[in-house]
Parts: sequence; structure tokens; C-alpha cells
Amino acid sequence: MMAFESTPHPLSPLQLQALGPVSALYAPPQLRGSAPADRTLRFGLIADPQYADVDADVAKNLYYRHALHKLPRAIAALNAQPLDFVMTLGDMVDRHWASYRALLPLYDKLHHPHGFVIGNHDAQTLADRLSAAQSPPAGLPKSYYQFRLAGWRFIVFDGNDISLYCNAGNGDDCQQAMAMLDDLRSRAQPQAQPWNGAVGPAQMKWIEQQLAEAQAIGESVVVFGHYPLAPHTGHILLNGGELAQLLARYRVRACFTGHDHRGGYARLGGTDFITLKGMLDGADDTPFAVVELLDGVLRVKGYGPEVSRVLPLKEAAPARMKQPS
Repeated sequence: MMAFESTPHPLSPLQLQALGPVSALYAPPQLRGSAPADRTLRFGLIADPQYADVDADVAKNLYYRHALHKLPRAIAALNAQPLDFVMTLGDMVDRHWASYRALLPLYDKLHHPHGFVIGNHDAQTLADRLSAAQSPPAGLPKSYYQFRLAGWRFIVFDGNDISLYCNAGNGDDCQQAMAMLDDLRSRAQPQAQPWNGAVGPAQMKWIEQQLAEAQAIGESVVVFGHYPLAPHTGHILLNGGELAQLLARYRVRACFTGHDHRGGYARLGGTDFITLKGMLDGADDTPFAVVELLDGVLRVKGYGPEVSRVLPLKEAAPARMKQPS
């Protein structure tokens, strides 16, 4: 079977020049080998540090500067464990290009291979930078890719593919997002919010190609993204229902996301959809997680307010999800 590209949209020279060291956020994690140290595959997860050098919004429980002491605590705890990699599920920063200069050195302390998902706040910050650095602007890069380890395929989807964060360098992607929002609003769908994005047709096709290839060669699949796909709330991907059904149809083992700082969980068919709590929320709360995969059992060890879960593999009936009216 044909092997589809791991990173179908590498950064252009203009994007690399404008983003500089921040362009590393678009690279898959550089894994140490082809198998974990033992039979158990382990990875760490962080969601929504959302750093900014601005005062806290105490009424909303948002503490922007506190990422500078929360992240080091989480990274120290993750460094103490035998992990194969760590993923940050989006929104490293809340705003301001300079925020990356404060945050990236903290990740330099992480000993494990690590990868990033681009969140909506990241996308807005990156798009502003690209628009300011180039005229006409370089488009917001597409950030979907896959990597493989020990019979597992890990797929990262880009929920900013079709979004209001796209700029003139992305062609009509922003206009497509506006049309999707208008359609969802006309049907009173809760995810019709300007802070949500969508997976475009080319990416959706690429994801299904990856799933079909993994299925054909007997690989299990885990998916990472920023925008949740289920349950059906105001924070899901604009076309989250469509993507959730696709993942469930191919019996993806689990999908991990951020964005909704409250966290969440849903199961569709045999697929677990897990939303991590946001690190931004709370003056001292530091949620993050370590996931273990062994013999089909998925164990989430939550730290701080993050929920711990033991999720056995179940052969379920075909997934049924409430469809938009």
C-alpha cells in the first residue's frame, strides 16, 4: 500500500524566516527509537498553558503569567518518568509574539521528545506575526502530521486549517470558515463560535488515508488535536461530528484534545474522546497527564485536577452521534 506523507505541508522558506525558532512547533517529535523501553507505551500530555504577560482575570479564574511556574512543575514531574514522548495539545500562549520567547526556554528543560498541536490562540498569534513580517503575508502553516512507534500510529490534526485565523496567504480558507459558521448558526449549533476552526477537505482525505493505511498493516491509532470532537458542545471543531464519526468508524483507540478548559470525556463506538483540563485556569492548579497503553488498556494518570481513568478496549457497536439538525 502507498505510504502517505507524514508531514504533507512543510513550512515554506518565507514561513521559516518569519517564525524563526517558533517554527519548531510544526515538527513531529523526534523519537529515540522504534520501541518503548518495555511493553508499555507511555506519553505525557499538557493542555493550554496559555501564557501572556498580562494580569490575571480573577473573575474568570484565568492566570496568564502563572504558566511560568506551572509548566516547570509539570515538566519536572514528566522528566522523572520513563516516557516515550510528550505532547502539548495547543495554546502555548494566549497572545503576543513575545510570549513564545518566555515560554520556549521552559520546554528546553523537557528531557523527552516532544511535539505540539497549534491551538486557536497560537494560530491568532502566529497569523499576526506572519502578516506583520511579510507583505503580502505568508499563510498560516498547516500543522497536521503523523508519527509511528511500536505498532502505533499517532495522527495530529489541524483544527485551524479552515478558520478565522487564516490570513490572505491562505487563499479563501478564512471565507470558507465564515460560510461554515453562518451555516452552523442558521441551525443553532453550539460550536458556531469564532474561536473554533475546522478540518478542510484535503486534510480530511489525508486523515482517512492514514487511517486506512494503519488498518491495512495492523497498526493501532491515537489522535491528538486542539479542538474536541465529542461530546457535542460549544468548543468542538466546527465539523467535529464528521471527524469523530470517521475516527470511530476506523476504531481509533483514543483522541486527546484541549481547548475546553473544563475537560471532558465521551465514547463513540470503540473510541475514547478525552479532553484535558486547561493549565491556564486557577492560581495554582497544574493539570497534566501521563497515558499508558498496554494490551489495549488505556490508563490516564491525572495530576492536579486532571481526571484519572482506566479505559479497557471494547468491541462496541457502530458509533452513533447526535447529528446537527
